[in-house]
Amino acid sequence: MNSDAKLQILIEALAAAGASALAIDGHGHVAISTMDDVALERDVAAFVAERLGRVGNGTRLVMGHAGGRLSLTVRPVAKEYGALWVVVVREVRGVAAHAGIEWLNADEVEARYEASAYGIVEGAAAVAAPVCESYARGVPLMLEGELGAGQAEIAKRLYLDGPYADEPFVSVALDELTDRGWRHLLKSSESPLFQTRLTLCIGGWHALSPQRLRELVSTMTDTALAARCHVVLTANDMPGGGESHQAAFVTERLACAVSVAPAIAEQGGASKKVAQYLSYLSDVFGTAAPSMSEEAASTLNGYRWPRNYLQLREVSERLYILVGPGVAERTVAEEVLAQEDVIKTATFGTPTLDSDLYILRPLADTERDIARLVVGYLQGNRTRAAEVLGISRTTLWRLLKDDDR
Repeated sequence: MNSDAKLQILIEALAAAGASALAIDGHGHVAISTMDDVALERDVAAFVAERLGRVGNGTRLVMGHAGGRLSLTVRPVAKEYGALWVVVVREVRGVAAHAGIEWLNADEVEARYEASAYGIVEGAAAVAAPVCESYARGVPLMLEGELGAGQAEIAKRLYLDGPYADEPFVSVALDELTDRGWRHLLKSSESPLFQTRLTLCIGGWHALSPQRLRELVSTMTDTALAARCHVVLTANDMPGGGESHQAAFVTERLACAVSVAPAIAEQGGASKKVAQYLSYLSDVFGTAAPSMSEEAASTLNGYRWPRNYLQLREVSERLYILVGPGVAERTVAEEVLAQEDVIKTATFGTPTLDSDLYILRPLADTERDIARLVVGYLQGNRTRAAEVLGISRTTLWRLLKDDDR
């Protein structure tokens, strides 16, 4: 049998299995291929070539294509004339993009981690012990903490440092799933719940009804998900403190190893974290890094940081814009934090003055209460309050004219 006949048999065998294959060199040049679609062949070769530095004895990658997903299994082979990488390409049929379910490769996870506020100023050493326990016992890891305390970023770091970094990372946001996405998650053979050697990061438990919560936990238990994949669950504390009853139910039923992501206020040293982020911004934009006075640092250190790293990013970016290469003084820090308190109050309904800032009412009433909040925070300094709110002193006077009568 000649080589052409052998190649044809290989092509037919791969096609019968719903797959095709190609071999590329270290520059992404195709040495041989069974693919009919030349454009797709070129795209696959380029996609894999960008990631060859991460390919060990075998790696599985995911690649978006035409609204679906391609599964790429990559293995190196040594030849006398140089190294080649064999790529087996399989289209995952019937899989469309589902809101709330995202498949990522290691390089994509690393890029997102390094661009996050948590990744810029922190590491994942604080959860090392529970993580080791989770891997050793083959149980899910529950990462709890305040809103924005870095749970999802810690999950990414654990994936990158863990044993499954040569397989995809799948993020599942339960609070973003449509009914169709929910059916896919629980019933489809292509659901991440029925794969092996993945790292799954599952959050948004608070959005599940009791019935859906039981269905998902039963599926995870009955299929021994934690024995096949590394499962990291994330949960935010409730506004009044403590975990949601959904997260508590999951932790108990799945016998999770538990770690708490520490809040910024608990760690202390918020000003140092802000300084690190300011330094990062200066590197990105090629400018001198702003500095801050001791009074400004003290103001930042004394702040509650209710949204943690989400808020740290916003505060740092505002300081960078306002100060430039100069020095952040206490008044600037106070103004920026006053804006944060307005956002927090409007978002979470924190008590203001004598009542909650309830937003489901006429806009004029809400604007008036926000103006009162800022003026009160700045100890009656209406000039500063107008600057913080981005309005003129005349507009501020009109908002508060009833208070002056």
